[in-house]
Amino acid sequence: MVDLNGDYRYNILAAAAMLLQCQLAGVACGHSRRKYKIDYPDMGCGRYASKLSDKEWVEFNSAIRVHQNYVEQLPIAVGGVLLGGLYFPRFSAALGAVYVVGRFLYAQGYTKFGPKGRMAGAITANLSAIANLVTSFVGIYFAFKNGN
Repeated sequence: MVDLNGDYRYNILAAAAMLLQCQLAGVACGHSRRKYKIDYPDMGCGRYASKLSDKEWVEFNSAIRVHQNYVEQLPIAVGGVLLGGLYFPRFSAALGAVYVVGRFLYAQGYTKFGPKGRMAGAITANLSAIANLVTSFVGIYFAFKNGN
């Protein structure tokens, strides 16, 4: 069994929080589907969605985009927090926590204020994900340099 008594356990926690948060965004999509009676495979631009008012269409598509964007970003964020954590576990886990907060702000802003409302969360989440990728490459560089 893997020893998770060290600091890397926080990276595992951050990755698990990201996965849970993405799943909850998917649940919110399901609520929007039921609210607006949009069946699969309509993703917001099909026959069912065409029957919505403009306001309803924007609200439905905002919920869909929150989840879809998370799905698009999740491999980068989880990979970054797990790889960066191999070399700099505390720093990388902290960046993972910032990412989770950023995604929360993104979801709240997008669903309440539309696409412009996502910016604070998008910037926060994206900068933390990029920082974790940089952390990963810095760690890899030092591992090669030191022969580890």
